[in-house]
Amino acid sequence: MKPLHIALLSMALTPPLPALAQGSVVVIAHRAVPVEKLDPSQATQIFLKQVQTWPDGKPIQPIDIKEGAPLRMEFYSKVTGRSPGQLRAYWARQAFTGMGFPPREVATAADVSKAVQATPGAIGYIDRKSAEGNVKVVLDPHSTP
Repeated sequence: MKPLHIALLSMALTPPLPALAQGSVVVIAHRAVPVEKLDPSQATQIFLKQVQTWPDGKPIQPIDIKEGAPLRMEFYSKVTGRSPGQLRAYWARQAFTGMGFPPREVATAADVSKAVQATPGAIGYIDRKSAEGNVKVVLDPHSTP
């Protein structure tokens, strides 16, 4: 089977996204990251590793929640407009061509928060009500027009 056929089959077999809680995901970054706000397009480029450095030249460290987690589905659906199947196909192409690998994954949103706080240059996403003073919210997709 050709890669394109595999990607199309994967997208066709991916179940529809479940109903998600409205307004729950926000993108957070390490306190020392040199940006205050991102738009959805910038966040998409970061999580797809199309942009790999912050404006000061330091590396960006995106942190994902494990595949299948509802918050991950909400983030990718709301911010990037991509389904789980589209993401798998994207990363399969990237890995096959030697262009890159997916972001580091952790198990839960609490793990994302801890990793972002502890890792200079880190960015991740968590539930809005879990955002605390040790990270900065750089994108709230529900307040973006």
